[in-house]
Amino acid sequence: MILDDMMREVYARQILMKDVGEKGQEKLAKASVLVIGCGGLGAPVLSYLTAMGVGHLGFCDCDTVALSNMNRQLLFSMGDIGEPKAVLAEKRLLGLNPKLKTTVYNCFLDAELAAQIVPQYDIVVDCLDNFNTRFVLNDACVASKTPFVHAGIGEFFGQLMTVTPGEGPCLRCLFPNMKEEKGPKKPFGVVGPTPGVLGALQALEVLKYITGLPVANDGLVVYDGLALSLERIKIEISPECACNK
Repeated sequence: MILDDMMREVYARQILMKDVGEKGQEKLAKASVLVIGCGGLGAPVLSYLTAMGVGHLGFCDCDTVALSNMNRQLLFSMGDIGEPKAVLAEKRLLGLNPKLKTTVYNCFLDAELAAQIVPQYDIVVDCLDNFNTRFVLNDACVASKTPFVHAGIGEFFGQLMTVTPGEGPCLRCLFPNMKEEKGPKKPFGVVGPTPGVLGALQALEVLKYITGLPVANDGLVVYDGLALSLERIKIEISPECACNK
């Protein structure tokens, strides 16, 4: 894709960077990214990916906006209560970048849908809030050798890992004994900036992957908002894991 004059002006500050430049910006414009979840993590991820010039965004969420989302899900406002998040997200993102190509999945991500849509994208972003669906996404990405960026949050804390199947560990390497969660999902505490920090880091990992820069695919990055620290924990690929096949 050749950048037009308007695109060069919009993305001028990125093009000035030697690690991005015009070639990197063209790669972003050609890229397709699938984001699973449009809530606390998904809101900053989708906003930054749109603002940085990713050409095609797919996003999946079956939830509707609730009053308790307002402290952290900045794509939405009070007037959106009860409306579908994925549909509203598309409207907000097209307002930020009318040239953005969007594909909306206003539905629950099960194994069948994941196997169908994941291979259609260059990279996937895990903005989920439960491990049952995270493992569905993990397995679909590993099976299709599609990279994805995982993050999880709670209170002042978060974790992040980019999974590049065949090159580094996946979530089953990280949590080999994780059991399926039973019953209704329990709410957890979170301060609004926490998903903002982790979502921004996820968007940064996507940019780095698309432009060919190194990503954090050798283990877990742990964020502590109280200590204001980031720690890297190296994780080995499990010999028994499908991501090693």
